[in-house]
Amino acid sequence: MLFFDSMLFANDALVLGSVKAITKTYPLRGKITIKDSLLGQEYDVESGPESGSVWLSEGLFYPLNVKVGDEVELGAGVFLISKVLVSEPDAPFFSLSGNKRVLINYDDIPATKAVQAGSRVFHRLLFAGSEQQIKNYYTWLKPQLKNNQNWEGIKDRQSPLGNNLDRAERFLLLVGLFGIMLAAVAMAVSAKRYCERQYDPVAMMKTLGGSRTTIRNIYLLHLSLVTLFSIAAGLAIGFLLQYIGGEYLAKFMGAELPPSGVRPWLLSCLVGLVCALMFSLKPLLDLFDIPPLRVLRRNLGDSLALSRIHIVLSLITIFVLMWLFSGEMITTLILFGSTLLVIALLFGISKLIFSAGRRMGLRPGTSWSLAIATLQKRANANAIQLISFALAIKLMLFLVVLKNDMITDWQMQIPADAPNMYIINIAEQEVAPIKQFFEEKGIIHEAFYPVFRGRIDAVNNEEYARRVSKQEGEEDAEDARKGVRREPNLTWLDALPEDNEITEGQWFSDTDEIEVSVFDGWKDELGLSLGDTLTILVDEQRIDAKVTSFRHVNWANIKPNFVMILSPNMAGKVPVTYFSAAQLQDIHTKDVSQLLQRFPTISMIDIKSQMEQAQSIISQVTLAIGFVLFIVLISGGLVLISQVQASLAERMQEVVILRTLGAKGRLIKLATLYEFLLLGAISGLVAAIVSDVTLLIIQQQLFDLAGRLHPYVWLLGPASGAIFVASIGYLMVAKTMRQNTQGLLRKLG
Repeated sequence: MLFFDSMLFANDALVLGSVKAITKTYPLRGKITIKDSLLGQEYDVESGPESGSVWLSEGLFYPLNVKVGDEVELGAGVFLISKVLVSEPDAPFFSLSGNKRVLINYDDIPATKAVQAGSRVFHRLLFAGSEQQIKNYYTWLKPQLKNNQNWEGIKDRQSPLGNNLDRAERFLLLVGLFGIMLAAVAMAVSAKRYCERQYDPVAMMKTLGGSRTTIRNIYLLHLSLVTLFSIAAGLAIGFLLQYIGGEYLAKFMGAELPPSGVRPWLLSCLVGLVCALMFSLKPLLDLFDIPPLRVLRRNLGDSLALSRIHIVLSLITIFVLMWLFSGEMITTLILFGSTLLVIALLFGISKLIFSAGRRMGLRPGTSWSLAIATLQKRANANAIQLISFALAIKLMLFLVVLKNDMITDWQMQIPADAPNMYIINIAEQEVAPIKQFFEEKGIIHEAFYPVFRGRIDAVNNEEYARRVSKQEGEEDAEDARKGVRREPNLTWLDALPEDNEITEGQWFSDTDEIEVSVFDGWKDELGLSLGDTLTILVDEQRIDAKVTSFRHVNWANIKPNFVMILSPNMAGKVPVTYFSAAQLQDIHTKDVSQLLQRFPTISMIDIKSQMEQAQSIISQVTLAIGFVLFIVLISGGLVLISQVQASLAERMQEVVILRTLGAKGRLIKLATLYEFLLLGAISGLVAAIVSDVTLLIIQQQLFDLAGRLHPYVWLLGPASGAIFVASIGYLMVAKTMRQNTQGLLRKLG
């Protein structure tokens, strides 16, 4: 592609346009949106104009007084206007000619004679391919790039779009890490429960003469077959979800998504195999140690001690898997550390609560007393259940709240009332008529700010380092104070702007001394403190201003913002132009063209199409995140259900005993309900607190968000945990209660 500015001439009107010459393969990604006439319907095409024709943006039709089908002179060439250009997938975010864009065929460049030796033009090459192809090409190209050539990808620019994509990738990375943790919890629960149900068959086989080797081979083969079948089923389900999600997202985006590649398949197999081995090994070894005498004494083997070595190995396994998956040690340490904190807290809480139950003095025969007694009876098992419940709830709360915070932050970046057009180079006498024009046309606009450019030359009379001659390769003085090399736009204001916040100091006082409020990001960069005197060089004039405050500036809101704001007594001391921003609708295009004709010295920066593109990408990323989050929430719910099911057989035994002793069904159901309410509420409370603190750290360290605590989560956690766990437990026990005692005895036998 080739970019240059050139004059367009038609009907005795002359307008400067921003020309982009493209080849037939443009665009490599996305589509061009055009119209057949100014009032026509928009539609997408996959290639640009043919040779001999041009596409003009709507803002050029009015000042040139042309329509589709007319001819226009561009440089020395005459071209047919064939389409109305609406948007391009790679339109620049800021352009002084944003509403005066011209698209021509690359082969027509010689016909314009606008590009000659010494012309100010900008060349760009676009590349498309797989990630690995692009990386390989860049590796080959990098040593050959000249100093005035740049290689840029979407993440290379410090733009809101690039930052949001980076955040989305980090969120999906966290989802993957949490998926590994859920897989580990589910595998551990399932393996333990499976082995416990095999205690009696193993004891029976040993009684009938089965050797340890034979039994070991049987169950190891069984475990291998189950693992392979589970991995195959998981891959099939994952591929189906990937296909459904990918097809839906591709349709929503209007683009073809690249294949996922082989890495997810290999990673899934690795996680399945490692989890199956590490979390099934210890329960299987315990299973092989079941004594034959269990056929007579059914309680033998029920209280096998936990192996500390196995616990340590399991934790190391989870940590290594998370680290291999993420490739980021800090992220892994934060999430893994928060998980260990949950485990430690719940073990301590479970011991306190379950041991304190005896001293609560509850009246015997009530549902609460039966629930507390049951908790005490299964103290160790309940502690494990608490940890599993809490981990699942913690992961789900963490992801839901983080997703909401990210989306809220994205939406705040481009609020509904954000301006989509900047107006610059406004003379002081033009402010009143332009403001009146906006009011007459119903155009919402920002305030008109006086603007001038100035260089920060010194602080407290100590000059900043600078180079007088770049041509001679002169370097900065090593002992001089380091400053900034650009001349920022400065202004003066009476009141603090709406989206600015004083972080240190106070706003301007009523004094004759010139004061300045500085963007807090420059505090450390310039080495400033409150009370310092800044020397600002405006043309040949030196102005001293006292630093009275530092401000936090929300640069993402797209509204006019300034790194430095001076006190109102600065007015009249330097020449200025005025600057504003407006929110334009499609119906205002013709009005804006009239305004530019009336005031030819002003310029407009049109970012409307770029904002729409950014919002579209944010909505696409949000949809993808929501889809993945839904899968993780389903997985977390299944882990909670599996934990409740793990104790169902033992509860069936208790139901049989209680019903044999004459306990009423209502008493048993309520006791079960209260027991699960306590388990769910305790695990939910700990999960909420730990997940919120972890979220605060993650937001600040990984997502570059301010981060904040969410007190509502501390209520949502225990409430949702109690309701979900109690509902599942109650429904399962209620189903058991509908069977008669004889039927339950047969099942237990």
